[in-house]
Order: sequence, then structure tokens, then C-alpha cells
Amino acid sequence: MNLFATLTSVLSSEILSRIATYIDEPIEKTGKAVDGLVYTIVGGLMKRTTSEIGVNQLYNHIQKGRYDGAALDNLGTVLRDPAHTNTLITQGNDVISHLLPAMKSSIGSMISGYAGIRNSSAISLLGLTTTIVLQVLGKQVKEQKLDADGLASTLFAEREAFVNIVPGEFMPQLVEKVGLQQIVSGLAAPARRTAVEPAGRSVTTATRPAVNYDLADDSDSDNGALTKWGVGALIAVALAFGGYYLYQNTQKYSNGQEEVTDVTSTTNDTLQADTVTRSLEVPREQAVKTVPKSTSVSTVASTTGLATAATSSNLTLQMTPYLGNAALPKGRVFPLTGIAFQPGSLSMTPSSQAIISELTTILKTYPRLQVMLVGYANDAQGGFTNKSLSFKRVNQIKQQLMSSGINFLRIDAVGRGTGVARNDTSGIAKPTLRKIDIKVVVK
Repeated sequence: MNLFATLTSVLSSEILSRIATYIDEPIEKTGKAVDGLVYTIVGGLMKRTTSEIGVNQLYNHIQKGRYDGAALDNLGTVLRDPAHTNTLITQGNDVISHLLPAMKSSIGSMISGYAGIRNSSAISLLGLTTTIVLQVLGKQVKEQKLDADGLASTLFAEREAFVNIVPGEFMPQLVEKVGLQQIVSGLAAPARRTAVEPAGRSVTTATRPAVNYDLADDSDSDNGALTKWGVGALIAVALAFGGYYLYQNTQKYSNGQEEVTDVTSTTNDTLQADTVTRSLEVPREQAVKTVPKSTSVSTVASTTGLATAATSSNLTLQMTPYLGNAALPKGRVFPLTGIAFQPGSLSMTPSSQAIISELTTILKTYPRLQVMLVGYANDAQGGFTNKSLSFKRVNQIKQQLMSSGINFLRIDAVGRGTGVARNDTSGIAKPTLRKIDIKVVVK
């Protein structure tokens, strides 16, 4: 299905006008906020269906909430009634709290800043837009008789359209806020709820009774009592074991015995793990000693340990004095002229890897450094657009940096297509671009 085209049809100018009247915001800002929320909700649901529990939750909410598309037929009439509109908002916000737990507030703040509307308006639009998206998905489930796996696969079929349609200025914050790194890079896939019996017959779990993952109070049930006793027993055992372990180590220490404990390094996977509670707050800048004006470029390079002039490339020689001087403001852009791709493809030239390795060294040398990779492309071929190609290229560089141990929160990736805006009416001819830049966001 063409999900975004369907949603654009449903969210007509008449519908947006009535929504804007309800939340008391300008229609232009309302439309921009709704668009941003459509991208956010669809992307969030894709991420949710990468786990079996998420697949079940989405399908069960559609079934239990009777999202079958019927409400779309008279949506304009419903939105005339404030009471009915509020019901849709409440229903959608309840669902989003289950499907994207602990993210409602952060999504509201993101949309509020993106569209320039009040935070309360963004939260109301989040509930209403969620309900509309689920109605469209539910209609697809009903018409095509999809099970949970079919719904997840159908949703993931929109990934390419998702990457192409999300505006370049919105994509970085959407990816980081909702945790869509694996989605946009094409590394994620919908979870499959299938198992094979010993006899060799394939059994699809979608045929099993629907599982309810909603939180419920089971304190009065036998199962709830048994669960509590079981948890209590486990806690008691853990405390006993901990006491015994502490006693043994205390005894060894008192007898003059020393033990060497293993120190396990935090793995790259842990650094890249996406949780809804991860804070994306930019760290406060700490005082950095200013390099004296009399210090030469070669001295700075030697002091930081990056490389000497004999072994460093132009990138290191350009960035080292800038990053080492706290008096220079952040925001400077450096061209990554050493990174290039084969025309119309995602295949890097062999010499590009050396620049990526060098960039990795720079990021490790300056652990507070946060950057934005900005890509431009004018050589798209086949199914690619210049915008999607430019984004995929910089995202590929980001993935390599992450694989080398760089925390993904330190790297933004933005694709700007040819660099020429579609709505440019100046009449002045502008050259299309094919390059990759790196912008320093935090020093």
C-alpha cells in the first residue's frame, strides 16, 4: 500500500482546517506539525514491529480498538464536534503510551519546536494523528485480511518511501529522538512470529489466541499471588547469595589476600543501544585550555597525538588547530574531499576508507566532539532520488564510524540532495552539488 499517499488524501485541506480551528493554531503550522507527526508515528511503529512483542501489540490495539477505517468516511463530520474530537485525541494518546512508551512528552517537544506551535497543541495533534494512522492501517488489515505478521511486513514495505519523504531538516532529530538509526539504514526487519514443530510442520503464532500486553492489576488473582511469591523467593535467594559473597570477600581481605577482578569494557553494542529513556541532551561544555597564539600548527598536532605533518592528511591539519582552540566558535564546516562514491551508487572509492579512519581518530581524540555529516548528490540513478542517495551515503559513513566505537549520539547524518531547493523561485541558476561536508556541532 502507499501509506503516505493515503494519509495525504485523508488529511485534506478541509480536515487540516478543522483541526487547526480545534487547537487554535495557524493552518500552515498545523499542517507542518501533522506531517511531522505522521513521519514520527509511522517510523515509531516500524521500530516497534522489529520485536515480536511489538508486532503483537500493534495488531492487538488495532483489533481491540476497532480500527477498521470506518471513522475515516465521516472524519470531517466528527471533527466538527469538539467532544468527539477530544475522544479521538484521548484514544490516540492512550495507544501511543503503550506502543511508544515514555516518548509522548519528547515527541510533543520535538514537534512543537519543528512546527512552531504550543506544546499542548503538539500533544493534542499526536493523539489525533495516531488515531488517524491506526484507522488507515486497520482498514488495510480488514481489506487484505492481514494477520500480525502481514501487517508488520506491509508497514516495513514503506521504509524506502519513508526515507525519501521525510524532510532533510527534520530527519536528524526524528532519527535520534525515536531511535530510527537501524530503520533508515535498512538494517532492521519486521519480527516474524513463526516456529517449527518437531514433526516439521510450520506453525504461525498469529493463529494463536490474541495476547493482551496491556498492564493489568492481578493482585487478586491466583496467578498474581504466585508471581509475587516467586519474585519474593528470588529476591531472598539473591540477598542470601550476596551476603555470603560479601562475607567471603571480607574474610579474604582480612587475611591479607587480594583478588584481581576483571574489568569488562563497555561494548560498542551497549553504546549504540537504543532505549526510550536515553537522554539526548547535549553535554554542557567544559572549560578547555586555549592553545597559546604562539603555538604552531605542527606543535598542536604533536600535542594532541593525532599525527605529525609528515603523516597527517589535510583533514587532520585543518581540524586540529580549530578543535584545540576553545576561543574559536563551534559550527565550522570542513569538506571531506577524500571521501567519494562511484557514480549513482553507495560504493565508496578505495581511498575513502583512509579518511574515515582518520575521522574516527579525530573523534576519539576529542571525546566531546559532536559533528553533523552533510551529504549532497546529483548523480542518482535507478530507484534513487538525489535526496535519498545523499542521505544513504552519509548514513553509511555514520555506520562505519559507529562500528569503530563512536557513539551514534555524537554523529548526525543529513542528506540535502542537490543543494538546490525545489521551491527556489529566484530564477538564478545554481550549480548542483556532489560532496560531503562535516560540520562541528559541539567542540
